[in-house]
Amino acid sequence: MRTEAYDVVVVGFGNAAQAAAFSAHQTGAKVLVLEKAPKAKRGGNTWFSFGAQFRHVHNGISDCKPLLPHVPEKEWEKIDVDPYTKDDFYSDIMRVTRGRSVPELAELLVNESYSTVKWMQESGIQWEILYSGAVPEGDRFRWHHGSSFIHSKDGGAGLVEMWYRILQSKGIEIRFDTAAARLLTDDKARVYGIVAKDPEGFTEIHCKGVVLACGGFQANPAMRAQFLGAGWDLGKVRGTKYDTGDGIQMALDIGAQPFGHWGGSHTTPIDADAGDYEAGFLDPANRRYRTHRYAWTLGIMVNLDGRRFLDEGEDFHAYTYAKTGAEIVKQPGSMAYQIFDTKIKDAIDRYHYAGATPVEANSVRELAEKLEINPDVLVKTVEEFNQAVMEDRPFNEVIRDGKGTKGIYPPKTNWAQKIDTPPFIAYAATGGLTFTYGGLKINNRCEVLDRMDRPIPGLYGAGELTGGFFYYNYPSGGGLMRGAVTGRIAGRNAAG
Repeated sequence: MRTEAYDVVVVGFGNAAQAAAFSAHQTGAKVLVLEKAPKAKRGGNTWFSFGAQFRHVHNGISDCKPLLPHVPEKEWEKIDVDPYTKDDFYSDIMRVTRGRSVPELAELLVNESYSTVKWMQESGIQWEILYSGAVPEGDRFRWHHGSSFIHSKDGGAGLVEMWYRILQSKGIEIRFDTAAARLLTDDKARVYGIVAKDPEGFTEIHCKGVVLACGGFQANPAMRAQFLGAGWDLGKVRGTKYDTGDGIQMALDIGAQPFGHWGGSHTTPIDADAGDYEAGFLDPANRRYRTHRYAWTLGIMVNLDGRRFLDEGEDFHAYTYAKTGAEIVKQPGSMAYQIFDTKIKDAIDRYHYAGATPVEANSVRELAEKLEINPDVLVKTVEEFNQAVMEDRPFNEVIRDGKGTKGIYPPKTNWAQKIDTPPFIAYAATGGLTFTYGGLKINNRCEVLDRMDRPIPGLYGAGELTGGFFYYNYPSGGGLMRGAVTGRIAGRNAAG
């Protein structure tokens, strides 16, 4: 077997792995990156993130300006964005994870978020203002409290390519079509290298530190069925088909501790016509027509029986979208219809439904017939909803407006408006799996821990394969932020 030597080996090539590789290089380490996918499919799940949002702490415009030095002052004059404090970020994580997020890990993500996006900007990553997350108010733009304000230029594909150019400019070696096969350990249980497999065979690579940053197990049907439950092996995957849990399994094989919410996942409403893999776009090759269907908070959602099954207005979609797809998967046929009337057409357009095929009708009964839903049931569902809508306060999309329903179950807590203005529109949706929540246990140095909570010398974890951050749900922009934070820390410490 061929044998080589480096200081740090990074497994994966998404945002977390790229951050780890650059961070290790900054310490003076000789770095090798292994990517299982071919060069044309590089970037892991990051490539499929259309918006590539990064949730981070800031004190308002004064902290955002240094991240966006190319934005002219005149543009800032039309922007309203409130501060997002450490307490805000931490509270949001704990609220959406039902208090299960490990405090030390949540604090790590929160406390390192701003310094990490600043480090990325200084390293060559260009941020843009996330105008798609704003609501126009006259000639101004307003972001609701806690919504992500920045994203990487040209989305996830742009982020992958910016990191790629940065790594190339530093002479960091990247091997595509090269999978990590197993970790090498000595008689003291220290990881001293890794075995890689490329088209020519196996290579033994020795190093001081290995960073596993190769994603969760969402593209592994067998693991999905085992850990997420019956039926999940047939689900649609929004991102790469190469995230099959290899890094997690390699670490478990040498005694790493499984950790986090193994039965949980980021699964969001997507177009029912999306493909089984690379389902983030209806046309993945050209990144055209994003498939997420996030406007359901402004209408109602019914299953194939014509009945509502959740509180569509529980919170902003940024705090509920990652769990709502799983609720759709539980419904008959793993499918649902998002129903709107013409009052909110402009709002739907802001949610990027271009490319979707709506079903339209001039009455609810006609809509039901076109959807092949029992017309009497759907008409009753809509009538009961309309009668329950509270009219004592105005509709306001930008805030949790408290305009809910009364006397029906499930309730709608916010943004309840009568479905009464034709034409009526329906979009078919299913659940799209983005990443899994179960993985490896790490500490705040991003060292992988064994089953006795002791660091495994020489082994580090970053990104989606780290457990303990997210349970049940997660706040939008938190995943890429976790990847960058943990990648930066893991790379630096692996080189140390």
